[in-house]
Amino acid sequence: MRVKSEARRSSIAEAAMEIFLEKGYEATSMADISKRAGGSKATLYGYFSSKDELFAEVMDTRCSERFEKTFEALQFDGDLSSTLKSFGTSLLVTQLAPDLLAIRRTAIAEGARSDVGKLFYQRGPRIGLQRLADFIAGQMAAGRMRRHDAWQATIHLMCLIEGDLPHRALLGVLGEPDPAEIEAHVNQAIDIYLYAYHPDAPLPR
Repeated sequence: MRVKSEARRSSIAEAAMEIFLEKGYEATSMADISKRAGGSKATLYGYFSSKDELFAEVMDTRCSERFEKTFEALQFDGDLSSTLKSFGTSLLVTQLAPDLLAIRRTAIAEGARSDVGKLFYQRGPRIGLQRLADFIAGQMAAGRMRRHDAWQATIHLMCLIEGDLPHRALLGVLGEPDPAEIEAHVNQAIDIYLYAYHPDAPLPR
């Protein structure tokens, strides 16, 4: 019975994602979702108490597994530069996937009107940033990076990895990302980052 329930929950989330992308979050109703999923509103509310909760499920379904693979690879392999370049490239490729960009656009658009933006940040980027900060703190403790506030160093790293690529992609300016461009961009970003955070780098004044 549980397997059947989980399958039904997943099918509802997929139906919701389709409509969110077609109509936008605000214009989508729970009635629209129940109709697309093939069931009653009562059944839908038996699985999800609100549209916000359903959107959070969509984020988890679409995002978690792919980003988990990226962060699982964030393991020091003897070469910090190589580790961060592989991580950064994987992260950026995942971020720029069309369906994940669509979820991000929805979260941004709804951020001022509902809790969707907050849900997106807390269940997605915030978790990823903390995992990256923990990794960086470990590298600092091991003497491979200059000691600094690990959270701030994480923000610096993410800004360098992303550059303007997600911004251009969200606005429809980037087009289909070029893997070679992404790799070259990330490689340069990590070189700059590790130059700034080298153990012997002078502290900024």
